[in-house]
Amino acid sequence: MQDEFGRTARPRMGRVVAAIAAVFVPALGAQMPGVPILQNAWASPGIVGAANYGGGDGSVYAAAVSWASATARFQLSGGVGARSVSGGGGSKTVYGARAAIPLGGATSAIGFGVFAGIGGGQAATGDTVSSNTEIPIGAALGWRRAIGATHGFSVYATPSYVYLTGGTKAGGVARAGVGVDLGITKSLGATVGAEFGGTRAKGLGGPTGTLYGFGVSYAFGRR
Repeated sequence: MQDEFGRTARPRMGRVVAAIAAVFVPALGAQMPGVPILQNAWASPGIVGAANYGGGDGSVYAAAVSWASATARFQLSGGVGARSVSGGGGSKTVYGARAAIPLGGATSAIGFGVFAGIGGGQAATGDTVSSNTEIPIGAALGWRRAIGATHGFSVYATPSYVYLTGGTKAGGVARAGVGVDLGITKSLGATVGAEFGGTRAKGLGGPTGTLYGFGVSYAFGRR
């Protein structure tokens, strides 16, 4: 009897890669303040767009796009959104960009990778407006499984160290994200996840608690 990753299983995993890879855009706005840092261990070749929402420290509505090489060994992503933080003060523009290097096999069930990014923008609390910049460096570890011939899901963890500037003091915090990507069709996907770990005091910029988010993504071109 062949094992799960023998010749019988490889074609099945290959057929489902396109479906679950549809959501392998760095989810939830690439690298924006106010959204969880989630990075899957695989990438989808070509261009993928996403619409996202982040919460836990106010709210962020954002759009993101990623591009990955034909070999899916290198990925770039970026996004922009509007952020409103707890305490009022209106919404402000936030942005982010990230580069990732997936290192797992194209048909493997377990994958890993590394990434680095930068994001920033302003946040308003009452009459106070502060600017913040986030620079994360981290890793991704994921597991994926096929569901039938054209669907599947992936579960992954994203530990990272985030250096932050904002307010009157710069510093770094260790954070960890956990996400789930679901391949709905060969082109359409959904993501849900959360991030937790080190925090910063209000007014300094950076996370003040657990962040969560969800998004939908679409892979352009034939799959």
